[in-house]
Amino acid sequence: MATVNVRFVGPWRLYLGVERCTIQAATVEDVIEQMETTYGPKYHERLLRGGVKERRSISGDSNILVNRVHIRQLTDHTLKDGDNIDVIARFVGG
Repeated sequence: MATVNVRFVGPWRLYLGVERCTIQAATVEDVIEQMETTYGPKYHERLLRGGVKERRSISGDSNILVNRVHIRQLTDHTLKDGDNIDVIARFVGG
C-alpha cells in the first residue's frame, strides 16, 4: 500500500466539496474505487439537482494523471508513496 496525494482540479472542487485528499492504495484502480465510493454519491446528487438522471462516474468524466502522466500512457498502474494524482474534469477548457 502506498500513500498518495489526490488533487481535484477545476469544477471537481466545487462539485465534490474537496480540493485534496490522501489515499492509501496499491494501484490507480484502487484510488478510483475509493474516490467513487467516497465522493461519487455527492457527484450524483449534484447531477440530479441539475436535472441529469443518468448515473455517471467521476473517473468516467475525468482525465486522471499520475505524476503528470495520463493513466492511458502508463504501462504499470502500481503506486508508490508520495505519488501525485490529478483528477481533471473533462469539461474544463484549456
